[in-house]
Amino acid sequence: MNNITELLSSMTDIGIRIIGSDTVNRFMTVIFGIILIFGIMNCILGYRLLRFWMMLGGFFVGAALAFVSVYTMGTETKSTYMIAVLVTGIIFAVIAFLIYKAGVFLLAAGIGWALSIYFIHPTSSAAFFACILIGIALGTLAVKYCREVLIVATSLIGGLIAGVSLSRLGGLAEFPYGIGLSAGFALLGMLIQFAINKPHNEEEDAEPENRVESEYPEETGDSVENEGEKVYSQRRKRKSTSDR
Repeated sequence: MNNITELLSSMTDIGIRIIGSDTVNRFMTVIFGIILIFGIMNCILGYRLLRFWMMLGGFFVGAALAFVSVYTMGTETKSTYMIAVLVTGIIFAVIAFLIYKAGVFLLAAGIGWALSIYFIHPTSSAAFFACILIGIALGTLAVKYCREVLIVATSLIGGLIAGVSLSRLGGLAEFPYGIGLSAGFALLGMLIQFAINKPHNEEEDAEPENRVESEYPEETGDSVENEGEKVYSQRRKRKSTSDR
Protein backbone atom coordinates (compact mmCIF):
# COMPACT_ATOMS: atom_id res chain seq x y z
CA MET A 1 0.00 0.00 0.00
CA ASN A 2 2.83 2.39 0.90
CA ASN A 3 4.65 1.46 -2.32
CA ILE A 4 1.56 2.34 -4.37
CA THR A 5 1.23 5.69 -2.57
CA GLU A 6 4.92 6.47 -3.14
CA LEU A 7 4.57 5.49 -6.81
CA LEU A 8 1.58 7.81 -7.31
CA SER A 9 3.38 10.65 -5.53
CA SER A 10 6.52 10.20 -7.65
CA MET A 11 4.42 10.11 -10.84
CA THR A 12 2.68 13.33 -9.79
CA ASP A 13 6.03 15.01 -9.07
CA ILE A 14 7.43 13.94 -12.44
CA GLY A 15 4.28 15.24 -14.17
CA ILE A 16 4.59 18.59 -12.37
CA ARG A 17 8.23 18.95 -13.45
CA ILE A 18 7.52 18.04 -17.09
CA ILE A 19 4.09 19.53 -17.77
CA GLY A 20 3.68 22.15 -15.09
CA SER A 21 1.73 22.36 -11.85
CA ASP A 22 -1.31 24.15 -13.33
CA THR A 23 -1.85 21.54 -16.05
CA VAL A 24 -1.39 18.68 -13.60
CA ASN A 25 -3.83 20.26 -11.15
CA ARG A 26 -6.45 20.65 -13.90
CA PHE A 27 -5.90 17.07 -14.99
CA MET A 28 -6.27 15.78 -11.41
CA THR A 29 -9.45 17.86 -11.02
CA VAL A 30 -10.94 16.20 -14.10
CA ILE A 31 -9.87 12.76 -12.84
CA PHE A 32 -11.43 13.29 -9.40
CA GLY A 33 -14.58 14.66 -11.07
CA ILE A 34 -14.92 11.49 -13.14
CA ILE A 35 -14.27 9.35 -10.06
CA LEU A 36 -16.91 11.33 -8.17
CA ILE A 37 -19.53 10.65 -10.87
CA PHE A 38 -18.53 6.99 -10.95
CA GLY A 39 -18.89 6.76 -7.16
CA ILE A 40 -22.33 8.40 -7.15
CA MET A 41 -23.54 6.04 -9.91
CA ASN A 42 -22.27 3.05 -7.96
CA CYS A 43 -23.81 4.39 -4.77
CA ILE A 44 -27.29 4.92 -6.25
CA LEU A 45 -27.50 2.44 -9.15
CA GLY A 46 -25.20 -0.30 -7.92
CA TYR A 47 -27.84 -3.02 -7.84
CA ARG A 48 -29.47 -1.92 -11.11
CA LEU A 49 -26.11 -2.17 -12.93
CA LEU A 50 -25.43 -5.56 -11.41
CA ARG A 51 -24.06 -7.29 -14.53
CA PHE A 52 -21.59 -4.48 -15.23
CA TRP A 53 -20.35 -4.38 -11.64
CA MET A 54 -20.12 -8.19 -11.61
CA MET A 55 -17.77 -8.11 -14.60
CA LEU A 56 -15.78 -5.25 -13.07
CA GLY A 57 -15.57 -7.03 -9.71
CA GLY A 58 -14.52 -10.27 -11.40
CA PHE A 59 -11.76 -8.46 -13.31
CA PHE A 60 -10.59 -6.74 -10.11
CA VAL A 61 -10.44 -9.99 -8.11
CA GLY A 62 -8.72 -11.90 -10.92
CA ALA A 63 -6.18 -9.13 -11.55
CA ALA A 64 -5.42 -8.78 -7.83
CA LEU A 65 -4.96 -12.54 -7.37
CA ALA A 66 -2.68 -12.69 -10.42
CA PHE A 67 -0.61 -9.76 -9.14
CA VAL A 68 -0.19 -11.34 -5.70
CA SER A 69 0.67 -14.74 -7.22
CA VAL A 70 3.33 -13.30 -9.55
CA TYR A 71 4.71 -11.15 -6.71
CA THR A 72 5.07 -14.14 -4.37
CA MET A 73 6.97 -16.04 -7.09
CA GLY A 74 9.59 -13.28 -7.06
CA THR A 75 9.18 -12.27 -10.70
CA GLU A 76 10.43 -8.77 -11.50
CA THR A 77 9.60 -8.62 -15.22
CA LYS A 78 6.98 -5.94 -15.89
CA SER A 79 5.60 -7.72 -18.96
CA THR A 80 4.92 -10.85 -16.86
CA TYR A 81 2.93 -8.78 -14.37
CA MET A 82 0.95 -7.09 -17.15
CA ILE A 83 0.12 -10.29 -19.05
CA ALA A 84 -0.83 -12.21 -15.89
CA VAL A 85 -3.03 -9.39 -14.58
CA LEU A 86 -4.83 -8.78 -17.89
CA VAL A 87 -5.38 -12.44 -18.81
CA THR A 88 -6.54 -13.52 -15.34
CA GLY A 89 -8.72 -10.41 -14.95
CA ILE A 90 -10.45 -11.01 -18.29
CA ILE A 91 -11.02 -14.70 -17.48
CA PHE A 92 -12.61 -13.84 -14.13
CA ALA A 93 -14.72 -11.10 -15.77
CA VAL A 94 -16.09 -13.57 -18.33
CA ILE A 95 -16.84 -16.12 -15.59
CA ALA A 96 -18.62 -13.42 -13.57
CA PHE A 97 -20.75 -12.47 -16.58
CA LEU A 98 -21.69 -16.01 -17.64
CA ILE A 99 -22.26 -17.59 -14.22
CA TYR A 100 -24.64 -15.45 -12.13
CA LYS A 101 -23.81 -16.79 -8.67
CA ALA A 102 -20.09 -16.73 -9.39
CA GLY A 103 -20.42 -13.12 -10.51
CA VAL A 104 -22.31 -12.16 -7.36
CA PHE A 105 -19.67 -13.85 -5.21
CA LEU A 106 -16.76 -12.19 -7.02
CA LEU A 107 -18.38 -8.76 -6.92
CA ALA A 108 -19.14 -8.90 -3.20
CA ALA A 109 -15.77 -10.47 -2.41
CA GLY A 110 -13.99 -7.72 -4.36
CA ILE A 111 -15.93 -4.99 -2.54
CA GLY A 112 -15.24 -6.60 0.85
CA TRP A 113 -11.59 -6.97 -0.01
CA ALA A 114 -11.25 -3.35 -1.16
CA LEU A 115 -13.06 -1.92 1.88
CA SER A 116 -11.05 -4.05 4.33
CA ILE A 117 -7.75 -3.03 2.70
CA TYR A 118 -8.76 0.65 2.85
CA PHE A 119 -9.72 0.59 6.54
CA ILE A 120 -7.24 -1.99 7.90
CA HIS A 121 -4.17 -0.94 5.84
CA PRO A 122 -2.54 -4.39 6.00
CA THR A 123 1.21 -4.29 6.56
CA SER A 124 1.72 -7.99 7.33
CA SER A 125 0.74 -11.25 5.69
CA ALA A 126 -1.65 -12.05 8.54
CA ALA A 127 -3.54 -8.75 8.09
CA PHE A 128 -3.64 -9.24 4.33
CA PHE A 129 -5.01 -12.77 4.82
CA ALA A 130 -7.66 -11.34 7.15
CA CYS A 131 -8.73 -8.95 4.36
CA ILE A 132 -9.06 -11.93 2.00
CA LEU A 133 -11.22 -13.76 4.56
CA ILE A 134 -13.46 -10.69 4.92
CA GLY A 135 -13.94 -10.63 1.15
CA ILE A 136 -14.77 -14.36 1.04
CA ALA A 137 -17.26 -13.98 3.91
CA LEU A 138 -19.02 -11.08 2.18
CA GLY A 139 -19.12 -12.98 -1.11
CA THR A 140 -20.67 -16.02 0.60
CA LEU A 141 -23.32 -13.84 2.23
CA ALA A 142 -24.10 -12.17 -1.10
CA VAL A 143 -24.86 -15.52 -2.75
CA LYS A 144 -27.54 -16.18 -0.12
CA TYR A 145 -28.80 -12.61 0.43
CA CYS A 146 -28.01 -11.09 -2.96
CA ARG A 147 -30.22 -7.98 -2.90
CA GLU A 148 -29.49 -6.82 0.65
CA VAL A 149 -25.75 -7.49 0.65
CA LEU A 150 -25.11 -5.97 -2.78
CA ILE A 151 -27.15 -2.85 -2.08
CA VAL A 152 -25.24 -2.23 1.15
CA ALA A 153 -21.87 -3.12 -0.41
CA THR A 154 -22.27 -0.99 -3.54
CA SER A 155 -23.57 1.92 -1.46
CA LEU A 156 -20.56 1.70 0.86
CA ILE A 157 -17.92 1.47 -1.87
CA GLY A 158 -19.67 4.10 -3.99
CA GLY A 159 -20.10 6.40 -1.00
CA LEU A 160 -16.43 6.00 -0.07
CA ILE A 161 -15.27 6.83 -3.61
CA ALA A 162 -17.66 9.79 -3.91
CA GLY A 163 -16.88 11.20 -0.46
CA VAL A 164 -13.09 11.03 -0.81
CA SER A 165 -13.23 12.47 -4.35
CA LEU A 166 -15.46 15.35 -3.26
CA SER A 167 -13.18 16.14 -0.32
CA ARG A 168 -10.17 16.21 -2.66
CA LEU A 169 -11.99 18.49 -5.10
CA GLY A 170 -12.96 20.82 -2.24
CA GLY A 171 -9.47 20.83 -0.74
CA LEU A 172 -10.75 19.23 2.47
CA ALA A 173 -8.90 16.76 4.65
CA GLU A 174 -9.77 13.10 4.15
CA PHE A 175 -10.26 12.75 7.91
CA PRO A 176 -12.82 13.70 9.09
CA TYR A 177 -14.43 15.48 6.12
CA GLY A 178 -13.87 12.80 3.49
CA ILE A 179 -15.09 10.00 5.76
CA GLY A 180 -18.09 12.10 6.85
CA LEU A 181 -19.06 12.78 3.24
CA SER A 182 -18.56 9.09 2.43
CA ALA A 183 -20.92 8.06 5.23
CA GLY A 184 -23.53 10.54 3.99
CA PHE A 185 -23.29 9.32 0.39
CA ALA A 186 -23.43 5.68 1.52
CA LEU A 187 -26.51 6.22 3.71
CA LEU A 188 -28.31 8.14 0.95
CA GLY A 189 -27.40 5.45 -1.57
CA MET A 190 -28.79 2.69 0.65
CA LEU A 191 -32.08 4.53 1.16
CA ILE A 192 -32.50 5.16 -2.58
CA GLN A 193 -31.50 1.64 -3.63
CA PHE A 194 -33.78 -0.09 -1.12
CA ALA A 195 -36.62 2.18 -2.29
CA ILE A 196 -36.20 1.55 -6.03
CA ASN A 197 -35.28 -2.15 -5.79
CA LYS A 198 -38.21 -3.84 -4.12
CA PRO A 199 -37.92 -7.57 -3.33
CA HIS A 200 -39.60 -9.77 -5.93
CA ASN A 201 -42.60 -11.84 -4.84
CA GLU A 202 -42.76 -15.03 -6.83
CA GLU A 203 -46.50 -15.44 -6.25
CA GLU A 204 -47.22 -11.93 -7.52
CA ASP A 205 -45.00 -12.48 -10.53
CA ALA A 206 -46.86 -15.69 -11.34
CA GLU A 207 -50.33 -14.12 -11.10
CA PRO A 208 -50.31 -12.44 -14.54
CA GLU A 209 -49.36 -15.75 -16.17
CA ASN A 210 -52.14 -17.54 -14.31
CA ARG A 211 -54.61 -14.87 -15.36
CA VAL A 212 -53.62 -15.23 -18.98
CA GLU A 213 -54.00 -18.99 -18.80
CA SER A 214 -57.43 -18.67 -17.19
CA GLU A 215 -58.62 -16.13 -19.75
CA TYR A 216 -57.32 -18.18 -22.67
CA PRO A 217 -57.81 -21.85 -21.82
CA GLU A 218 -55.91 -24.44 -23.69
CA GLU A 219 -57.82 -25.84 -26.63
CA THR A 220 -58.00 -29.55 -25.96
CA GLY A 221 -60.06 -32.08 -27.88
CA ASP A 222 -62.85 -31.93 -25.28
CA SER A 223 -63.17 -28.15 -25.48
CA VAL A 224 -63.37 -28.24 -29.28
CA GLU A 225 -66.00 -30.98 -29.13
CA ASN A 226 -68.11 -29.03 -26.62
CA GLU A 227 -67.87 -25.95 -28.79
CA GLY A 228 -69.08 -27.96 -31.77
CA GLU A 229 -72.06 -29.25 -29.81
CA LYS A 230 -73.03 -25.70 -28.84
CA VAL A 231 -72.90 -24.53 -32.46
CA TYR A 232 -74.97 -27.56 -33.57
CA SER A 233 -77.64 -26.98 -30.90
CA GLN A 234 -77.90 -23.30 -31.87
CA ARG A 235 -78.44 -24.24 -35.52
CA ARG A 236 -81.20 -26.71 -34.56
CA LYS A 237 -82.98 -24.01 -32.53
CA ARG A 238 -82.84 -21.58 -35.45
CA LYS A 239 -84.14 -24.23 -37.85
CA SER A 240 -87.06 -25.15 -35.59
CA THR A 241 -87.92 -21.48 -35.19
CA SER A 242 -87.93 -20.90 -38.96
CA ASP A 243 -90.16 -23.99 -39.55
CA ARG A 244 -92.76 -22.58 -37.19
